Amino acid sequence: MENQESQSLHSQSAVFRIALGANILSWLILAFYLVNFTGDIQSIVNNWPLQMPPDPLQQVIAWSSLLSKPLFGAFYFFLLQGVSQLLYIGLDVYLDLTDTGEDEEETEE
Repeated sequence: MENQESQSLHSQSAVFRIALGANILSWLILAFYLVNFTGDIQSIVNNWPLQMPPDPLQQVIAWSSLLSKPLFGAFYFFLLQGVSQLLYIGLDVYLDLTDTGEDEEETEE
């Protein structure tokens, strides 16, 4: 196994660390966006009549701007979770391909 790992262009432990880092970063980004969104909601509730524009179109724009923050947070979260899962799948495929080669060599001998 170590011989194969030294022949490949990657290290399995490095792939695991990158995938773990992507998982942790995705949760941190999601938490940051949710805290930021909660702060914005609290600010609007505390200053309700003062912060909302009188024009209905401007109100729609204000609400869409406010609601876009958790959507961006969810997008980044799912993007990083997908990257992490793709790294794990790629590593599984690589290990399956290299393991089958070893099994065939052992059975032939």
